[in-house]
Amino acid sequence: MHIFDLFSTCHVYSDEQYKRSAACTAHIIDKLNLSPLSFPAESSSGNKNSRGFPLVCTNGARGLRVLHKSHPELATILNEVVHQVPRHSNTEPLPDSKVDDDADSASTNLFLNRTIIINEELFHIPLSLELTHKTLALAHKMNCVTNYYHNHNIYAVVRNDNQMELTKRYAKLTGSEALYVYLNKENSTSDDAKLYNDKNIYGYQKAVELGPPSKLLILCNTEQLDEITNKVRFELNGSSSTSQAHVIRGSPPFFVEVLDPCVNKGNGLKKLCEFLSVPLEEVIAFGDGDNDTEFIKIAGRGVAMKNARDSLKKVADEVGKWTNDEVSQKCCS
Repeated sequence: MHIFDLFSTCHVYSDEQYKRSAACTAHIIDKLNLSPLSFPAESSSGNKNSRGFPLVCTNGARGLRVLHKSHPELATILNEVVHQVPRHSNTEPLPDSKVDDDADSASTNLFLNRTIIINEELFHIPLSLELTHKTLALAHKMNCVTNYYHNHNIYAVVRNDNQMELTKRYAKLTGSEALYVYLNKENSTSDDAKLYNDKNIYGYQKAVELGPPSKLLILCNTEQLDEITNKVRFELNGSSSTSQAHVIRGSPPFFVEVLDPCVNKGNGLKKLCEFLSVPLEEVIAFGDGDNDTEFIKIAGRGVAMKNARDSLKKVADEVGKWTNDEVSQKCCS
């Protein structure tokens, strides 16, 4: 039986931390200290029995094989991996992709300092340019700050103290402090229309030039969440029967996630299992939020945490005995 919870929380170690991007899982992979799995099928790059720790991140938008330099059996291939040109533009952060040169804490992250490296990007389904522009414009209109996920970094434009506080709260929640790049660092509390408009994509132009985001995350105050979630769904999807965006109410309740309409954790799990030749019937998945619905439903056995949202408990095969925090305490004690 295979157990996956690489998409949201890793309940072995924490509840809400390290659940958003590949770089946020770095410490988990480091603690697991597992030997790299050998992929039984030929990889997308044509290499048979390719090695690497399988990982799906950003809510199922991106699948990777990652390597840890500490494993001696990788010595023969590390030089090739470190120096090869990434197969995809969104595989590794390149030196010239840094917007904020003052991000001194970046080197503390195992992905950013290349202690853990990406051997191959298995799949990536980013937002379209049209959906990206539309979402950023809408968030600006609602006076919300947006997290723009590209490579291992999270780009943000903050226009007031409340928005800054929300990004700090999210960074602490997910362990992503080292990943944040503030695009308007010098004017972080200014709401000047000359600085943020359609011409410069509301301050996100430099991020958009780097490439499309794996996902966008709109931060807001908790009391606004339901209203903003409904508005985002209506504005992006309207009354059309064909979804133009996958919009998710966040948990904890202070953000809304926007992804390509084809992206969800269930599809990400399915793609990963195809690469690993693992039948979905042999998979156990754990989740707690709305964005775990497809994930829980598609797995052979889906378990909702004790503290999961009621909507998730209804579709799960069973409800766990413990909350995220309780599991963390039991495993770390």
